[in-house]
Amino acid sequence: ARLVDLETGQFSDQYDPTTFDPVAAAREPSMSRVLTGGEDIASIKRREQFSVVYVVEDANGDMETLVLPIRGYGLWSTLHGFLALESDLTTVQGMGFYQHAETPGLGGEVDNPRWRGQWLGKQVFDESGDIAIRVVKGSAATSGPEAAHEIDGLAGATLTANGVNNLLHFWLGENGFGAFINNLR
Repeated sequence: ARLVDLETGQFSDQYDPTTFDPVAAAREPSMSRVLTGGEDIASIKRREQFSVVYVVEDANGDMETLVLPIRGYGLWSTLHGFLALESDLTTVQGMGFYQHAETPGLGGEVDNPRWRGQWLGKQVFDESGDIAIRVVKGSAATSGPEAAHEIDGLAGATLTANGVNNLLHFWLGENGFGAFINNLR
């Protein structure tokens, strides 16, 4: 576990990452900032200054996997989860939610192992460095350049899928971990 200053995009030793609670910090005005309407695409209202990421290292101490906490509003609830990226910082190694209250059988399909399995190997950024990962309405492309970035939509759960897109774009972008990812590169 490592603490990251989201303003600077650098690791920090300001707090102990093993006990720091970023979601609680987001509720504390002195440890967070209000997001403007245009910034708040994940509908979280406030973003903490510090967050905790998880760096998995190989036997040589090199980063093997970076695990980022993600959250944002779906249809009925805030989805809380993790996005794991390989050491290239663009290939998805895993993605899942550990807390939400989306409709079972519809938006709740974010828990379905088959749907979560589609994320493996997807590319979050395109060749120019723009955020390209997205859940599409219907079926994802199986060939062509889009196939590397698309995940099948959730039938009957368009608003949850839109929420997943929005929270990913928020946390991978400039108001989330964007500066941190760029610094690691």
